[in-house]
Amino acid sequence: MEPADNSSDLAEVRQLYDEAQRTWPDVELAFPTFAARLAAGGRGHAADLYLACACAEQSGPALAELDRIFLRCVRDAVSRIDRSHDFVSEVQQILRERLLVGPEAKIREYRGGGALTAWIRTAAVRTALNLRRRSKQETKRGTSLEPFEPLLDPEIALLRQRHMPEIDAALRRAIAALDPRERLLLHFYYVDGLTLAKIAALERVGVSTVFRRMNATTQAVLASIKSELTDKLQLSSDSLNSLLGHVRDDIDLSLSQVLGQPAT
Repeated sequence: MEPADNSSDLAEVRQLYDEAQRTWPDVELAFPTFAARLAAGGRGHAADLYLACACAEQSGPALAELDRIFLRCVRDAVSRIDRSHDFVSEVQQILRERLLVGPEAKIREYRGGGALTAWIRTAAVRTALNLRRRSKQETKRGTSLEPFEPLLDPEIALLRQRHMPEIDAALRRAIAALDPRERLLLHFYYVDGLTLAKIAALERVGVSTVFRRMNATTQAVLASIKSELTDKLQLSSDSLNSLLGHVRDDIDLSLSQVLGQPAT
């Protein structure tokens, strides 16, 4: 339903909507959806909010625009921390997944209070610092996976350390159980570092189709891990859910490590 508190406010929202449409002529977004997001955030960057909202709605053209234009700023931000191609690519890969994939995609948290590029740049720097800190802690690639941030709950930190072999094994079995086409999709994204748009071009489908497949495949992997750990670990429901929550936070790096290793 369109906002109707007063005609002047409605006219302003409609003007911002029209301006955003002109900025992104190939991106479609329903006016009520835009108006609702605008009411919850700021109006200074309405065009950016329009694009972010359309991405949250899984609009193929919007996802392609975000991937093509805004994620370029990640390279400049991350290069100040580490200029190596592999490091920059890994940060871009992690950030794409966290911004765009899944029901809790971070793009939903953007409210238009500042420029979308600045918002992404801040997220990129945080991701890069976490990744560099993590890299220093690992003795070699493929060893037990440690979380990005120190966990606030010592009990969950201990559970994660204790059950890391089971989590890692469950992840490998979940990937092995996927359809070969879905494993290839994950490999394209997490190992080869291809963007959603590039994968869509390779498979001759829309970006939104790739987005939905990526989301469904990732959720299937997480569901498989949860099912296996529920059967194996004697944990309370709350402890298991907390443990799985941290597994979900690290799923991007976990997948990239497992998929990047040669089959045995």
